[in-house]
Amino acid sequence: MDALGISGWKLIVQLISFGIFVILLWRLGGGPIARVLDQREQKIREGMEAADRMKAELATTAARNEEVLREARAQAQQILVDARSAGDDQIARAKEQAEKQAGEYLARAQATLQSETEAARQQLRQEIAELAVSAATKIVRKELDPAAQARLIEETLTEASSGDRPVA
Repeated sequence: MDALGISGWKLIVQLISFGIFVILLWRLGGGPIARVLDQREQKIREGMEAADRMKAELATTAARNEEVLREARAQAQQILVDARSAGDDQIARAKEQAEKQAGEYLARAQATLQSETEAARQQLRQEIAELAVSAATKIVRKELDPAAQARLIEETLTEASSGDRPVA
């Protein structure tokens, strides 16, 4: 081995020195490095678990949000249905009230027409009676010949049509 420039004792000393170095490195440096690596591995594992928990919570939250949205849509739909129903009811009540008022106005108008018609008939009867009395009075005052009676009746009718009332 001398031909290669390797001395036996130096090789043994170097191997022993290297062994001691590896042992010291393992004892002094390996533990802390292994702990650092273990801590890093633990942190990565915890981070992955936290990410998995967050995914599960996100899925749960998304499901709750969907349920809340479904309920909100259902409530909005129910509100629309209720509003339409209330509107239809209000329109029906307004129509009913309008029909009732129209009936009342028609009844009042018929009653007014009836009373005015009756009043007009009463007034016409009164005027006819007055004309008859007036004609009879004039006939009695005059002679009872037919020509005079016809003339008096004609005068009375003319006075009645012109609106002049005879004074008895």
